[in-house]
Amino acid sequence: MEKVLMLGCDAIARGAIEAGISYAASYPGTPATQILEYVAKNSSIKAEWSVNEKVAYEVAYGVSLTGRRVLCSMKHVGLNVASDPFMTSAYLGVKGGFVLAVGDDPGAYSSQNEQDSRFYASFAKIACLEPSDAKEAKDMAYVAFDISEELELPIMIRSITRLLHCLSPVSLGKIKAEKEINLNKNPERLLAIPKNVVRLHCELNKKQEKIKKLIEKYEFNKIFSGNGKVGIIACGITYNYAKEIGEDFPILKISAYPVDEALIYKFIKNLDEIVVLEEGYPFVENLVRKYNIKIKGKLSRDLPLEGELGAEPVLKLFGKINFPVKKDILLIPRPPMLCQGCPHREFYKALNEANPTFVAGDIGCYTLGANPPLKAIDTCLCMGASISKAAGISSQGIKKVVAVIGDSTFIHSGIPALINAVYNKANILVCILDNSAVAMTGHQPTPSIGITVKGEETKKLDLVELCKACGVDSVELIDPYNKKSAFETIKKGLESSGVNVVIAKRPCVLVSRKLKS
Repeated sequence: MEKVLMLGCDAIARGAIEAGISYAASYPGTPATQILEYVAKNSSIKAEWSVNEKVAYEVAYGVSLTGRRVLCSMKHVGLNVASDPFMTSAYLGVKGGFVLAVGDDPGAYSSQNEQDSRFYASFAKIACLEPSDAKEAKDMAYVAFDISEELELPIMIRSITRLLHCLSPVSLGKIKAEKEINLNKNPERLLAIPKNVVRLHCELNKKQEKIKKLIEKYEFNKIFSGNGKVGIIACGITYNYAKEIGEDFPILKISAYPVDEALIYKFIKNLDEIVVLEEGYPFVENLVRKYNIKIKGKLSRDLPLEGELGAEPVLKLFGKINFPVKKDILLIPRPPMLCQGCPHREFYKALNEANPTFVAGDIGCYTLGANPPLKAIDTCLCMGASISKAAGISSQGIKKVVAVIGDSTFIHSGIPALINAVYNKANILVCILDNSAVAMTGHQPTPSIGITVKGEETKKLDLVELCKACGVDSVELIDPYNKKSAFETIKKGLESSGVNVVIAKRPCVLVSRKLKS
């Protein structure tokens, strides 16, 4: 087998390709964006950028019902958006293998929170696999489809930014043929209605023992014997941190959930002290504390409860390194900022000049407009929330409230908020910043571009006509490079009653360069 260096993202995608998937669906979101991109660029498999993660999950579930295998990928906060179909799909079950690859972001390098997707898997009562490197990521993705079909459940692969964006050697294998289509009607199983769900929930509960037996069968969780009375429980990528210590400690390597508590007890029963390593929340540490209180981990604050764990705090805990930080060698902070020539810069200059009372921002590269020197955004919560927040603020009689949202984010989850604002008689100015790409995650195309992830031409979405169809009081198209016109249009929108929309349309400067070349 050929061995190559692969990113964790690419390895998950390659494992899915080798497993014989027929479809892949996703919405761009760091650190998981490249999973779908790898499938699209390196196979003939059908793939799509869905308008949001909920839709991606539902499309993927539909593919699974045909008996074919499907990969759905997203970042951790995207799973919040997809949680409705995700939770219920565990009740209904799947037919073709369904793997959900989730990229968590401890340290919040490109996210609005640090949530841990292992809790979602536990909440939904499905199996979750957590690789420690790209090789395991590929191997787990490959076998996860078999497990999914055996359990008739979706399977989660949970990884983190450091693994997904780092290289390690991976052996490439043969690609399985796609499954035959086998779509059958089964309303007793596939209709999530009250007369079915309690029975289906009962069936899901009965599968829990089978999940544990399969995890044991594949030996995802292993005890490595060592010397001494101090043991380490290492989850996923933290197994590498444990090996960096350079001592022969007993180690329980956790790579799958739910964890068999009997295995935990077997490991710790003859130890004097246990160190629990995990990226994210103290998920396993809480389990271990049921059997032993002599634990060093996040809850004891021996390891940081916030931010990415990484190897350094682990090495420091074991006295392997010390950090006498010298102030004179600290690097100057370099926060991310809007690119030179970015049309968003010119839009924000015009917006600031128009003097709004309050600006509700959204998720995207334009969120960087909150930084100096622009300081143009006052709040940012989650995808699509800008319009809803602006409507809530203005409902208290506050005038000149603005919502700023990108074209992709507007399509993702801003449209229902716009309809809601119109229906409930809000008085806000909605500014849609259309830069012809999902620029923050690597310039993926959007429905308003008319190009699919495969580079094929398709129908374009007209944002002007869409806003009109939502019933807004006015919609104006501006070029943010035309400062005078942009200022006058924004000023007029601020002073008008009702829901008014300004679409600032100009391609991202990096997209423009690609188009010219």
